[in-house]
Amino acid sequence: MAMASRNSYNYQTRLFLLIVVFTWVLTFAFFMLQYTREKEYKVNTLNAQLQVYNRELLRALERDSVHDYAAVAKDFRADSMRVTVVDLHGSVLFDSNGDLSYSNHSSRNEIKEAASNGEGYTIRRQSESNAKDYFYSATRGRDLIVRSALPYNSSLYADLKIDSVYIWLILAIAVVVTVIAYFAARRIGRNIKNLRDFAEQAESGNVLTYDTDSFPDDELGEISKNIINLYKNLKTTAQQRDENLRNAIFEEQEKVRIKHQLTNNINHEIKNPVHAIQACLETIINNHDRIDKEASSELLRKAYDNVNRLCSLLHDISIITRISEASDKIEKQSVDVSHIIDDVKSSIAVYPPEKQMRINVKVPAGVVINGNESLVESIFYNLVNNSIAYSGGRDIFIEMTEETPEYYRFTFADNGVGVSEEHISRLFERFYRVDEGRSRKVGGTGLGLAIVKNAVLFHQGAISVKNRHAGGLEFNFTLHK
Repeated sequence: MAMASRNSYNYQTRLFLLIVVFTWVLTFAFFMLQYTREKEYKVNTLNAQLQVYNRELLRALERDSVHDYAAVAKDFRADSMRVTVVDLHGSVLFDSNGDLSYSNHSSRNEIKEAASNGEGYTIRRQSESNAKDYFYSATRGRDLIVRSALPYNSSLYADLKIDSVYIWLILAIAVVVTVIAYFAARRIGRNIKNLRDFAEQAESGNVLTYDTDSFPDDELGEISKNIINLYKNLKTTAQQRDENLRNAIFEEQEKVRIKHQLTNNINHEIKNPVHAIQACLETIINNHDRIDKEASSELLRKAYDNVNRLCSLLHDISIITRISEASDKIEKQSVDVSHIIDDVKSSIAVYPPEKQMRINVKVPAGVVINGNESLVESIFYNLVNNSIAYSGGRDIFIEMTEETPEYYRFTFADNGVGVSEEHISRLFERFYRVDEGRSRKVGGTGLGLAIVKNAVLFHQGAISVKNRHAGGLEFNFTLHK
């Protein structure tokens, strides 16, 4: 029981200190905020009063064509107030102290602010003429700047001083909160101790005898340990059941979502070439007697290009569907990856010069996996065509970078322009295009990289993509042996 009391006291003290520190920090911050605001308010009020005086004096000086500054200022100036009149260049024209031998005032803060903003003030600065501290307030007229100043005497100190009642009120509130925090911490500590005793009694089945020496010193740790030990099996079973249910629901919803999304995307992608073909053929049919041979050939060429695009799209959709829906029915056999890479390299030799890139291969002969030949071919074929169509580079690099008993690791890269980082995470999405207009112009279906990813996953591999430091994209993927 002594150990329990000591532990409760320690926790109670820590909780109390935490609340007290937070309370006093908050009190100090609130006090400083209010202190700053109140002082600023009093300074602004005093400055506003002096600004009223300055404007009245300016109006009087501007009416006085003789510029008898002393006579005019005498009518307005209070007994303790010092008045200075300077021109817009800072030269002193009048000072109520009677001495005009001062240095140019254009560097004074209040004079600079008044010259640029119409008015300005300095809370406290020592005068060069009499070594007294003043509160300065300056106002600009058409040709003059009037500055009034009040000495820092007991009256001014009293005007700018913060109300002590407010300070005592804040301190009183902080003390009250501290007292409340003490009783609240003691109550929480007592409740925690009671909860710990209950947990121990429920676990042991005996409310009278229990051993506390093996428990950690922190009560929250003890409570957590006892509760976890008491309900561990029940919680584990419930969590597994809920997790299985959530996974099943999520998988079903994801399948529905992907199917729905794929259907919508396919419908959208098919519409474009079909409408283009329809438009070309309708133009030829409806204008066969008026359209010339050259225009007719151009329309037929466009229709033919869109037929090819439609065939490519249907072919890619067939591959995606086969991998997603019937991967267990796809046959596997021994596949020579190095031979496939050589075939892909040879295939681009028939491309037009503007669509060719140099392919640099560092893959040894005899790299063989158990997989599907057409899917492995589609991986390298789509990566090569993606680089040719979009990279803007001149070289492609294919290298086998690692071999383990389980898999081969490959790197596929180009020296093109790469893509913005915002697109990297979405490159493998179906029908996603970095540049929608350019992709359609070169005839892309938007499924090439999606096929690559699904084909890699079919072979129990993983794939990632990043921008190369030297420029271009770099794909890293594995193929399970």
